[in-house]
Amino acid sequence: MYIRDGSARAKFDEHSEDDVEYVGATSEGTPMFFNTASRSIFEGEYDGKETVVDRPGTERELEDRASVGEMIENLGDELGWESLSEFGREHADDERA
Repeated sequence: MYIRDGSARAKFDEHSEDDVEYVGATSEGTPMFFNTASRSIFEGEYDGKETVVDRPGTERELEDRASVGEMIENLGDELGWESLSEFGREHADDERA
């Protein structure tokens, strides 16, 4: 999986790449990912210059009736977004609609 402009590759120890979508980067530049299988969001961190790995202990599960868009909006309020991926924008827009 590649993120941002294709310059960084993501690989995960605790998550299957097939289940993960890149959400965006927080205002501090932390890459955020959504695991569609576990319905949770987690942080990544740069391991060198070109690879992003999952940061242990950062996983947050969606509440039972919460949507992905709600989680994106809440994280935006809490952390601020530098940028959102297409996946992140689509779900944030769904929440605003």
